[in-house]
Amino acid sequence: MSDFKFDNKTLTLHISNLEEDKCYQYAVSELRRLFKRVDIETTLVVDDERTFQLGVDSLRKNVQSAGEDRAPDSFVIDIEKDNIQLAADSAKGILNAVYDLMEQAGFTYLLPGEDGEWPPEDGLLHLPLGRQTHVPRFPYRGVFAQPKTNDYPHDDWLRFYAKLKFNAISCRGGDLALCETLGIRLEIGGHGFSHLLPRELFDEKPELFRMFQPEDFNGRRMSDSNICVTNTETREIVKENFREDLAKAAGAYAIHAWADDLPAGGWCLCPTCRSFSPEDQSMLAMRLLAEVCEEEDSGVRIPVIAYHDTMCPGKNIEPAKENFLLFAPRERCYGHALDDENCERNKFYCDALRQWRETFDGIDDSHTFEYYFDQVLFRGMYPFLPQIIIDDMKIYRQHDIKTHLSLQVAGPELSPEYNMLIFARAHWNEGLDANQFCRHIAKKIAAEHADSWYDYLMERGRIFTEAMRMCDYDVTVYLDYRWLPENTSEFGKTMADVYQKASAKLHQAAEKLKSSITAECPKRLVNLAETESKRAMFEAAELQAMHYQQKALNEFAAYLNSNDKRHAERGCGHLSQAIDAMAVSKKKAQEFGLPETCWYFGNINKWQTNEFKKKQANYQSLLSKEK
Repeated sequence: MSDFKFDNKTLTLHISNLEEDKCYQYAVSELRRLFKRVDIETTLVVDDERTFQLGVDSLRKNVQSAGEDRAPDSFVIDIEKDNIQLAADSAKGILNAVYDLMEQAGFTYLLPGEDGEWPPEDGLLHLPLGRQTHVPRFPYRGVFAQPKTNDYPHDDWLRFYAKLKFNAISCRGGDLALCETLGIRLEIGGHGFSHLLPRELFDEKPELFRMFQPEDFNGRRMSDSNICVTNTETREIVKENFREDLAKAAGAYAIHAWADDLPAGGWCLCPTCRSFSPEDQSMLAMRLLAEVCEEEDSGVRIPVIAYHDTMCPGKNIEPAKENFLLFAPRERCYGHALDDENCERNKFYCDALRQWRETFDGIDDSHTFEYYFDQVLFRGMYPFLPQIIIDDMKIYRQHDIKTHLSLQVAGPELSPEYNMLIFARAHWNEGLDANQFCRHIAKKIAAEHADSWYDYLMERGRIFTEAMRMCDYDVTVYLDYRWLPENTSEFGKTMADVYQKASAKLHQAAEKLKSSITAECPKRLVNLAETESKRAMFEAAELQAMHYQQKALNEFAAYLNSNDKRHAERGCGHLSQAIDAMAVSKKKAQEFGLPETCWYFGNINKWQTNEFKKKQANYQSLLSKEK
């Protein structure tokens, strides 16, 4: 016999005597819960022999054989004819092994909560005999998360991250006790540096704040962002206020207190600051916080974010040993991998990564701050970018990234975030590619209807990889997928056409997927297909709005370049079409089920529509004067 079969309705779990470890206790309880979902009862025996073992030490040597640079939560699954052993160096490794084993046996983790955890409908699968050693590509993996979302409670998200074998999270606040139970390393904070210098001090002591222009250009001080980072009194105020924050951060691995790194600047040009670039001033600010960590011997670490004006490192100020790199290439091109030689835009970001890693040479635990799950950047859409995510891992690993994180803002809301699923899976499977993942998830979701889901996901990946290109736009211009640029390039014209074709293709793919699902299918699959098709219809409408938006902006740039008012007139016409298309997109988002409080309605659709109307009014004013 070549398989382990879950034939018994009762299993005995032989566990180690580690009741004091909350994460280990959770692993045992989760294994029992998952078995119960498929009607298998379990009994526990401590420190006994055979049948089903859960032990941190039982195969320690085999975990270590994976290499000294392994992740702390690597694990081994050893499957014999009548026995399965789960082993790891840590309780978190055991928890990972539990979820991995049960996924192999037929469970699927799609979304938070029990409804998003699909047990196999026909009982647990047989498992092939043999020993599996599982070592992820990065020691730490996870999410920059929002404590509050519209869809699921934060606790449910944390438990879902554990099912995906994530072991790191960063968020404002955060549930330290639950993170410890789940074996997740917690980092806290975000955009928080400015509050360390109270803004109400400005009227009394403006010299503490940044100088907007140097003294020979009026030398005006501003209270809007950041500080005068070389002012000695400012530095002491910042340190003392951060000391209070640090005292509240017991148990956190790192505190994020990013400066206001604004696309249009935001640092100081006073006589003592003006010789330091935005990158150097940002480093000075983060060194202040590192000094406090050192003085308090806290062990807490402080990130230095590479973002907007600080995308490349400065040349004067070095990081402290308590600092680490946080690489946030938000305006990169997501139609190509970061190191793709065919993408001019990403060459800049890839070179920035290389420079930053040289700056932090000898300081471990550089982080990514990727945006694969960020629905704000992608204007509410859920672009499926499987091969980009996989290929990015190669370049990040080459540059010795230790913690690979992606931002999740606005959340999947209703449907699976396939980018998160492949992000999680690719960490543990170095040979994975987009085709293999789509085959895997289609089979897990749809069983005998897997071919239809596979075709849909592959087409979805092709559509969005093409539509997310930003290769030839000027890297010095602030833009993203919401704020498409006015430009006179052929690339702008090409992308206007790409958006329209992508809209039509996605609409067609959604219709095809929906028609493949019959009433005889399991209810959970019918419901998922219905939601998925509505999501794609919303995205198709948003891509159509992007088509008209880019056509209008191409025309406005042509007008400004030529003073030919016919371009302005055509641009106004296209903006009218874009405004109408945004109304359609909003309706489709409502039909999809996006809650009215989500980012899309208030901070994307509303912003975009208002901006289109203002631009249109600007140029219509010009045209009315002609008449």
